[in-house]
Amino acid sequence: MTGIVYPPLEQLLPHRPPMILIDQLVAVSGQGGTCEVTVTSHSMFLEASGVPAFVGIEYMAQSVAAYGGYQSYLANEPIAVGLLLGTRRLELYCQFFELGQTLRIHVVHVWGKHELMRFRCTITSVAEGTLLQQAELNVFKPKALQAYLEEVDHDNSRTHQRC
Repeated sequence: MTGIVYPPLEQLLPHRPPMILIDQLVAVSGQGGTCEVTVTSHSMFLEASGVPAFVGIEYMAQSVAAYGGYQSYLANEPIAVGLLLGTRRLELYCQFFELGQTLRIHVVHVWGKHELMRFRCTITSVAEGTLLQQAELNVFKPKALQAYLEEVDHDNSRTHQRC
């Protein structure tokens, strides 16, 4: 898509193999990015009919993370962890992503600046150009993840003590 060579996903995502489900970041614009993945016999979650379409939510989430990771990479900052809060308006136009199919995942930042953000996401078939899935993802990117997790854990342990 562009002449830019982007860093490997291991440098952009907080994930590690085998949980990196997308193949590469292929484009970045001011407010979004595009990633691709090809469904192969080694794809995580592969079934006889292909990869179930619900896995597309994770493809979208990892593409959002790759876009954010690239922004951090350019700023020479550590990769931040974001948490998927949920999805709005999820529309599936297929039940499975087929073996051999290359998917293009496009994400656009549409709302939020700091800890809460929303991204409009689409998955299309590269070969046919058909829209396979679309959604809006809500993402939480805490400024201090470890402190946030410790606070949540502390609150949960107090709740469990009262039961």
